[in-house]
Amino acid sequence: MAHRFTEWSWLLACALVGGSYLPAHAQATPVPGCRPATLIKDVYPGAEGSSPPFYQAFLRIGPTLYFSATGFGDASNVELWKSDGTAAGTVMVKNINPVGDSLPENLMDLNGTLLFKADDGEHGVELWKSDGTAAGTVMVREIGEGAESGGTTDMVLMGGKAWLTGANHVEGRELWTSDGTFAGTRLVKDINPGLPGSITPGTLRVMGSTLYFVANDGTHGAELWKSDGTEAGTQLVRDLMPGTDSASVGELTVVGTTLYFTAYTGGFVNDLWKSDGTAAGTVRVKDITTVTSSASPEALVAAGGKLFFRLDTADAGAELWVSDGTDAGTVRVKDIQSGPEGSFPENFIDVGGTLYFTANDGGSGVELWKSDGTAAGTVRVKDISEGGASTTFQQLTAAGTVLFFVADDGTSARLWLSDGTEAGTRVAQTLTASNPRNLTFTGGTLYLSAEEAASGREPYSMSPSIPLDCTPPAITCPANVTVEATGRSGATVNYTPATATDDSAAAPTVSYSQESGTDFPVKESEVTATATDAAGNTNTCSFTVTVKDSARPSLLCPADVEATATSNAGAVVNYPAAQATDNVSDVTLTYSTAAGATFPVGNNRVDVTATDASGNRASCSFTVKVAAAPGDGGSGAGSGCGCSSGLTPDAAWLLLGTLAPMLARRRRSAP
Repeated sequence: MAHRFTEWSWLLACALVGGSYLPAHAQATPVPGCRPATLIKDVYPGAEGSSPPFYQAFLRIGPTLYFSATGFGDASNVELWKSDGTAAGTVMVKNINPVGDSLPENLMDLNGTLLFKADDGEHGVELWKSDGTAAGTVMVREIGEGAESGGTTDMVLMGGKAWLTGANHVEGRELWTSDGTFAGTRLVKDINPGLPGSITPGTLRVMGSTLYFVANDGTHGAELWKSDGTEAGTQLVRDLMPGTDSASVGELTVVGTTLYFTAYTGGFVNDLWKSDGTAAGTVRVKDITTVTSSASPEALVAAGGKLFFRLDTADAGAELWVSDGTDAGTVRVKDIQSGPEGSFPENFIDVGGTLYFTANDGGSGVELWKSDGTAAGTVRVKDISEGGASTTFQQLTAAGTVLFFVADDGTSARLWLSDGTEAGTRVAQTLTASNPRNLTFTGGTLYLSAEEAASGREPYSMSPSIPLDCTPPAITCPANVTVEATGRSGATVNYTPATATDDSAAAPTVSYSQESGTDFPVKESEVTATATDAAGNTNTCSFTVTVKDSARPSLLCPADVEATATSNAGAVVNYPAAQATDNVSDVTLTYSTAAGATFPVGNNRVDVTATDASGNRASCSFTVKVAAAPGDGGSGAGSGCGCSSGLTPDAAWLLLGTLAPMLARRRRSAP
């Protein structure tokens, strides 16, 4: 019977889960816009500062920021500067006015070239252009000859050209256009020949490919005009007040393909009108005298495809109104402050299709509000100065879908931002400088001026994204996991999800470098869990998943083997191989005596060891029995002649018994 000895255990069928004494680590990463606001450069070293106190122009064209600033030394006046975002790359473009301030204003991107107005101290305020070099910063054309200035006010873009109002002592204030060249800068039409000119400053509006404005040709009074850029195409839209009387057209506001404005055609107040650019399509929207006899529509603004404005009526005071272009659709949105005093909404601005404004509801003071044009959708965003005190608002600036503004709650004027929610209306913590002014959103970046005690008022940028939420979410990883391998691919591991929380209303999303429920190889694998909040802030933690193989291979030895010696050394024996299997890896077999070796006469034990890739071992043994060759007396040694006596073993003993007495007698009889 074969003798076998086997050492192996059943393969574990379930996963083992255990914790680790090593804590999972975390790494928080706020969105890029959450880094501190950047001081572009301390342009004027010292506490005085370089930024003009009341107005500073910013415009980014491609990677270059243009702005006005007061330099140091030879550049000690308000001049044109540029910056590539570094201190070394922030330099004055040109000292346009060596004897005073050139005061660059109305910065405009005209097909990649900077167009602006400035005073060189010799020609007055005229139209200039710059390619960012001193040599390329030149006056485009002198509209007003001599030092009297060209009187440029409005500057708008239409059809790849600039349209502006300019004045001189010949034509007065009229409509001009410029392509940035001397020859291409020309008078469009002398609407009212001679002085004082025709254009009402501040009225240029672009709707499609047509420019609208208010002008007085000396015959029809101040009325609505339009221009397609040609002299013939510059004409009166409609004479609302026939004769030389003026209709007092104002508040020109474009909403889609409709131009809204206010005009006086008799009575006590200005009515609300609209125009499609034709005389027939220029009609009164609502007779305001039907609701009030003491006020006209004010502060017209477009937001979300609607027209909003403020109107003061006897019953409700000054409140928010909306119009869809019809008489019936021109209504008060909401009586924010009940009673005749009114909430006096102002600071209107369109931010991503939503109207933001400030108003006083009579209980919380002047605070930030928003409206979608409905009463239900007109709500206070946040009570910044609690307890009924009013907040002072300035510089409401749209930056995509985010509102930036300067608010003073009675303690200090700070930069705020809002996404339209109470929680999302907060101080911009990334700006530590005080008294922010001149907020300008251009090129995807918010630029402004602010004060520090050491550097004075200097230009800052908040780039490249809007830092609505700078707090990364919190994330906690599960304990480390250890499981038993179930196959050659390792094991399918289901781990406990990481937990993540955030200070915003929306729960953060969690992703993993390797998802739960997938196959992990036989080794220690690090899994990184990443929590991302709605603003893009991230936080990570990690844990390990260890797939181990602790099961021994399955091993079966061959049956015992019998053989007969073929020489004095024994016999060469080739035995069958042992049978070994493993669910996870290949198995290596080793034998104490290899097959094909010479085994001596007797019982020879062969030990077999099976080892898998993880070092797990199983062993068994079997016996190789080698019998002596027949006729060698069990010694295994033959006579060498290859012959046989033919006698059985018993015959030899009988012969020895007969011969022994005879030999004894012979020894006694010897002399």
